[in-house]
Amino acid sequence: MGPVRGILLPDLRPDRAMNTQRQITSIATLGLLVGSTSAARFVAADSRAPRTAQGAPAACTLLTTADATKALEAPSQPGKSDIGPTMCIWSNDPAASDSSRKVAVNTHTLRSFQAAKNPAITTIKIEPVSGIGDEAFYEIYPNDQSPFIWVRKGNNAISIRILTRLKPKPFTLDQEKSKEAVLAKAAVGKL
Repeated sequence: MGPVRGILLPDLRPDRAMNTQRQITSIATLGLLVGSTSAARFVAADSRAPRTAQGAPAACTLLTTADATKALEAPSQPGKSDIGPTMCIWSNDPAASDSSRKVAVNTHTLRSFQAAKNPAITTIKIEPVSGIGDEAFYEIYPNDQSPFIWVRKGNNAISIRILTRLKPKPFTLDQEKSKEAVLAKAAVGKL
């Protein structure tokens, strides 16, 4: 069949109808499989940490105030998540102002992890890190910006960054990388 008053009708020849039926069956089966896998994730008890809707642990559960205090070399406030469970900030300032020292932890999808690993901006340097999770790397920006450490463990991915915005910066690039690696090792144990 063809168009009738601007509506495209399906081709109902027997061979085409069978292909359409197979496609619908395949899509329905895939939907049931994905749905049951997702449901199992929410039914199973997890004693490690609260999880986000995507199954990743809540960012504020990945580090302790003591972890942040040691990295910042200043007493830290407990981690706060003002925008949701995928991001958490520990700061030496209760208001976490722009001039304060902060540790930021974010949970990510595996797709985001891969995108960060292969940046489109050529001035961003990727430096592999061994011994943390299943895969880890530093994302180093030009102009003396603080680096990120990205870590993947199984189907979970996180990034950690120390932010100081103080002039002069209290830590060198190597110190920031070292501190972020220590934080990443602590966090990956809770993924």
